[in-house]
Amino acid sequence: MSKRTHSQSAAAAATPDGQPSPKRAKSETGATPQISLANSLFKWTSSTVTKTYPPLPPVADPALETAALTHSGMRKSLSDPSYERLEWVGDAYLEVIASELIFQTFPTLDPGKSSQYREMLIRNTTLGQFSVHYGLDKRANFPAEFGLGGRVNGTKASERQRVKALGDIFEAYVGALIRADPADGFRQASEWLKVLWGSVLERQIREEEARGNPKDKDISAKTQLEQLIGAQGVKIEYRDLPSAGKKDRDTKQLLYSVGCFLNGWGETGLQLGYGSALGKKEAGQKAAQMALENKKVVKKYAEKRKAFVAAKAAQAEKEAEGA
Repeated sequence: MSKRTHSQSAAAAATPDGQPSPKRAKSETGATPQISLANSLFKWTSSTVTKTYPPLPPVADPALETAALTHSGMRKSLSDPSYERLEWVGDAYLEVIASELIFQTFPTLDPGKSSQYREMLIRNTTLGQFSVHYGLDKRANFPAEFGLGGRVNGTKASERQRVKALGDIFEAYVGALIRADPADGFRQASEWLKVLWGSVLERQIREEEARGNPKDKDISAKTQLEQLIGAQGVKIEYRDLPSAGKKDRDTKQLLYSVGCFLNGWGETGLQLGYGSALGKKEAGQKAAQMALENKKVVKKYAEKRKAFVAAKAAQAEKEAEGA
């Protein structure tokens, strides 16, 4: 399934309260998996992130496991199951689990950035690596042109087709794992995926912890800069800068670049800092943070502000005495 349609597939496989739709997510065995997000998913912390792969959870139903690893073209008869249906429902479960983990771990992350994080977890290149690590490619019964199991006759499928097939196999395995155990499959899959995915977002998880609780963290860099050097008639301006095609190293998305400029204290358009990020707001904060870190410059204009405030106070006192 194309990763461009994940939100559509998730909506088709789950109802608004998080329960799978009985019509669309009915188990191959006739049972509906029990899903409890509150009991299955907790946020990532740096202490839970590990580079070690967890054991592959076994699929309780051998027939479903076989189906998850069987291409439709390799069935003995048209009535035999194959991976397609399990890949479809597994894709939806992966999106739900990834979304909940991101939602809990990054409480202030905007929806656009949250979607980018989720894409890092569920894209075919990521899932395909998991398939290869666990040897699902070698166990898969796919046409020889995919070369998934090192079979003879070479590989005729394109690399893109092969990567998609490896991702599909993993999605199908997740679908089989959950469908085969309606009572406990979702919890088991969630805990397994949380460990697998932790290393993918390790840097982001550690950065989130470094920022601390949003309720307790310090005021923003922009506000700090304004308080230090801002005054009447002094303007701190944030303007777009050429991005030069720079991309985020994880999502490969183009970055916004924003510059922080001072107009006042005898300066016109003096650049104090710059920052790059996936969003303009974050880029502006990074620009302000860079300005704050230039202690010499901040001290210079902070002293000008202090003198200005003192002069205004003296003037006000003088006017009050003459009234």
